[in-house]
Formats: sequence, C-alpha cells, structure tokens
Amino acid sequence: MPALSTGFNMKYVNITFVSCGFIVSMMLHGLGTLAFGSDFAMEVIAWSGPLGPGPYGDPNSVLGEPTTWILQPFPDGSEVIACSMVHPAYNTDPEDNKLVTTLNAGSYIIVGFGHNISDDPGNPYGMDFIVYGNGFFEARQTTPSGTNEVDPNTDMSVYQLANPTSVEEERILISVAQDPNGPWYAFSDGPYGDTAYPTQAFSWDANTHDWGPPMNWLRPINPALTVCDFNGLTVEQAIGLYDGSAGGTAFDLQQLAPEDYSALSADPQTSRKWIRYIKVEPAPGASLYGEIDAFADVAGCDDYQHPRPEGDLTGDCRVDLGDWAILAAQWQNPLTIDDLLDVAADWLMCTFNCDGL
Repeated sequence: MPALSTGFNMKYVNITFVSCGFIVSMMLHGLGTLAFGSDFAMEVIAWSGPLGPGPYGDPNSVLGEPTTWILQPFPDGSEVIACSMVHPAYNTDPEDNKLVTTLNAGSYIIVGFGHNISDDPGNPYGMDFIVYGNGFFEARQTTPSGTNEVDPNTDMSVYQLANPTSVEEERILISVAQDPNGPWYAFSDGPYGDTAYPTQAFSWDANTHDWGPPMNWLRPINPALTVCDFNGLTVEQAIGLYDGSAGGTAFDLQQLAPEDYSALSADPQTSRKWIRYIKVEPAPGASLYGEIDAFADVAGCDDYQHPRPEGDLTGDCRVDLGDWAILAAQWQNPLTIDDLLDVAADWLMCTFNCDGL
C-alpha cells in the first residue's frame, strides 16, 4: 500500500467535544462450551433501530476487527486513507465493506463473543475488553476553514494535534451480561463507547514517511494518561504514547457498580468473574449519532489464549531465570522436585508477551 494520509476530519453527524481534563433478535448460541473463538465480537445477537442511513445502518458492521483502511470519496475520485487518530472510520473500506454503525435514539445492538471475557488480573492494566468507536483528536487548524486538510504527502512526524486538543465525544452506554437475555449490568458512570481514545491502526515510520506495522487491537492504552497528555504532540509522538495500543475505550469489569459486579457469577475453575455479551446504546442525555466500529477482548497472561505453562512460578506466562530463582530459594520445599521437573520440561516456553525472551 502506498504512503497514505488523512483528509479533512469529518463525520456526517452533529458533534460535541470532550476537552482535556475529562476522562473519559435471534439467539445464535447459548453459553455452552465452544472452541476458542475470535478475540473480536463474532455475532449480532439482537438489535433494534433506528440505525444510521446508508453505510451506517448495518448492525453487522460492528463484528470482527476494527477499521484499518478507509475509502474516502471526493468529487474528482476516491483515496484510500489509513484509519488513524486524526482520520476516523467512516464510509466503507476499499472493498466496499461497511465499517461503523450509527446508534440513533432508541436503538441498541447486542453482540456475543465465542468465549468468556474474564476479569483477568493478567491483562495489561487490568482491563478486560475494548470498544472501538470513530472519534478523533482535534488537530491544529492549518487552513482558514479549519478543516485540517492534509495531502497524500503529509508527514505524521510533523502534523500536530491541537493545543489544547480534544476528542470527539458521542457517548455510547455499554452494558454487559453472561446470558444474551440478561440480566444486564451497565457502566452507568462510564467509561462510554465512542470517546477517548481514537483508533490508531498503524504505527508511523519516520524514516520512510509512511505507515508502519499494525498496532495491537488487544492492548489497552495506559489508563493513567489523559487527553491533556496529547496537547500539541505530533501524530508520531502521540502514537508513541499509545505504546503499541491501537486505541479504543478500555473497560474493567470492576468498574461496574459494586452490587452489579458482585451479581456476576464466577468461573468455577478460575474463580474469575466473566461476561460474554455486550450491549451498546446511546447514553442517557448524550448527543445522538454515536458510532461503534468493533469490540475486542484484551489479551493478557493466563487468558483463554495464553495459558500459563507448567513451571511458570512467577506468573508471567514464561519459564525463565525468574522461575529458577524462586525454585532455588525454596529448595527444601517438598514440592520443589515437581516444580523442578516442570521448569526443566518447559524451559524458555512463553505464551504471552514473548518478545525479548
């Protein structure tokens, strides 16, 4: 794919902004045992309109991976643009697939995963799932019209966010359940979908002045960051703050109201609370026309795809010198011989975050 750049920041809807300083119907299967499914929502369980017009009215657009490339129409032809923090998902992709779904007043969509999403302490920052919308950072005004237009040669190493910057906010209420028929437990006090942080599909290669490798859809942004941390940064610098994450709004099941969290059943094998279904609808009192792009299960050590190997005594999903140090310190422990055999059998095995082992 050639070097691509953003066009003007746009959405066809009325918008409001959240400024820095504010953090922001058919059942297809039951809860029976399934093979490991996708890390993204796999099926629309139920929905109700009114949804958006044209390419924004298909509830199935929220399934699968978030947006990577966008077909941007112009009067004199179309361009293919990378989905980024300054150019959000809208319209279709180059193959004419619909990308996002608009939720109007009174509408909702319920999606299901092919596996349980656990309240997993091994996940980065303790987050459990991510909701991708189509917000964007406000960039510096570069034209008298304030459209922040860029051309195909725009260099994200110098293209700057506004100072102060802001993120478009079209709040979508997120609710979760263990059964597709409920009961539903809402994140009534937030976080909300389609808020911070904007999707960033690719890294930026300052040497080639082009988009680099994909960012990680399954990694949340550090929750200690605020929108203010992005004031005046270049897009390249802002991507650095994302630290490999592709953005989105991350959720921890423990952010539910205490009584709702307590009401969730725990997995008998792991003792972890879990959910499998997510419902999205406009948040009460929010501006309308929020969009949803995708849902992702956060990847972490000891989740459904990354079980800890035998011999992992440190709990980091790898067997290395750290585990040997624990073994050596407990040499008189009567269970040490079993641990020794496990460490020896799985020496240097790694199941999660294995770079640099």
